[in-house]
Amino acid sequence: IFVPQNLYEAILQLFGLEMNKTMFLIAMVMIEVPLSWIRDIRRLAPFNVVATLLVAYGLLSCVVLAFLEIAKDPELTYFDRLADLPATNSDTWILFIGTAFFAFEGCITLIVPLQEAVIREEDKKQFPSVNQTVTSSIVAFYIFFALTCWAAFGSSIRTALTASLPPGPYATSVQVAYSLAIMFTFPLQAFPAMEVVFHHSAGGVSKTDPSEHTKLNVQASLIVCLLGIVAYLAIDYLGNVVSLLGSLVGIPIALVFPPIMHNILVRKLPVATKVMNYLVASLGVVIMGVTSYITITQWDKGAE
Repeated sequence: IFVPQNLYEAILQLFGLEMNKTMFLIAMVMIEVPLSWIRDIRRLAPFNVVATLLVAYGLLSCVVLAFLEIAKDPELTYFDRLADLPATNSDTWILFIGTAFFAFEGCITLIVPLQEAVIREEDKKQFPSVNQTVTSSIVAFYIFFALTCWAAFGSSIRTALTASLPPGPYATSVQVAYSLAIMFTFPLQAFPAMEVVFHHSAGGVSKTDPSEHTKLNVQASLIVCLLGIVAYLAIDYLGNVVSLLGSLVGIPIALVFPPIMHNILVRKLPVATKVMNYLVASLGVVIMGVTSYITITQWDKGAE
């Protein structure tokens, strides 16, 4: 969804052509299908490196463009602009809950594997404090980045920030950079889910068998095409899709599964801890249901 919106804006600025977003979506699916056939994750490393550099360029450029926009009106300082911002958006504020959980669901699921990957025991003991520092720094940057861009572009800001940038070659380069970054990282993001699907569908078959390898490629292609169909149906609802994913998937990963797994894996937990875990899990189920319901019932309010 993000890539067609960016490429639509880029082509409009470069050539003055209003192309159908669906065309960009089809082109992206055609690129991602062969990339999804890669079974060796090491071969995806170059794509991830390039994507990381493009994202860094995009983030820095967005901040630079935001401050340039603020500098156009010297009478209004950065803090004056922040003071003029509304506290919430009464129509779509509930989308923020799902979006926030979606933003950190990867962090939550990787904490244990990352800590177990630390070799030296003394370093492993320092992991919680390091993780806390890194996560806090990320949250601080998120807050700074969001407030700065909101103060610069005001109420006209859109879910896809790159679509809100002032028109020009610099902004267009950011839109293209982010689009390429998403396309390069998609195979790596989809790799774990693909492997789970292949494991349950193919069982213990040999991936060196050409016929079985072809079957895996067909399954991967179907999954990518299915995601393309979902993107087509929700192409104008990026914020809603992110919020719904965060509500249905991110909240259970953060609040429901961990406390339940803690109760199951640690048998000799104090009663108070077990009760607290069940309360947190129950709260997660309630939040998941409420945010998902509101996101679906107010779907049209998130259209762009």
